[in-house]
Amino acid sequence: MSQRRTRAEMQDPLEELVERVVARDPRAAEAFVRRSGPSALRVVRQVLGAQHPDVSDVVQEAIFATLDALPDFRRQCTVAHFVWRVAALTAMNARRRLRLREQITPGTDTADEYPSDEPSPLGLTLAARRRDVLRQLLDELPAVQAEVLALHCVLGFTIAETASATGAPLNTVRSRLLAAKSALRERLSQNAELSELVRGVS
Repeated sequence: MSQRRTRAEMQDPLEELVERVVARDPRAAEAFVRRSGPSALRVVRQVLGAQHPDVSDVVQEAIFATLDALPDFRRQCTVAHFVWRVAALTAMNARRRLRLREQITPGTDTADEYPSDEPSPLGLTLAARRRDVLRQLLDELPAVQAEVLALHCVLGFTIAETASATGAPLNTVRSRLLAAKSALRERLSQNAELSELVRGVS
């Protein structure tokens, strides 16, 4: 049993903190924030763009949202996946709010570069544009479709992991993902250049 517990904690180091956080242990909450913060930051950066001026605020919002949601966590996925899901949803909601704000008060576009292992400047540019197309689509899709597209195509969850994180059946996740990809293809059907950029998503 002890070996199994140690192995599980190694795979999901946040698991041991959940009950204490729900019980409002301030030290556990501090440790949870410290351990989950980097993951939440990576997710928010991928959804908003690394240089977006509101990244820090949205990360903080995501962490607080995670802490608030932990009492309802049903352990259908790992705590780490739960953190990523909440961060992704928080960031997508923030994008929609920011998009509305920009429509009301237009401003300058923010840079959207993100450190990457791409081998060339061209690769970096194409990767950044692919992410931008996906982010824009996330703003327009129904929430359930945007969620599975973000988890699967942006964050790299498998379909099984996406189903576990969202609590939806596998077939439902597949259906939502197909609908999201169909919407993406429809959007790109009149733009050959962008279609080439996101070919890997289809």
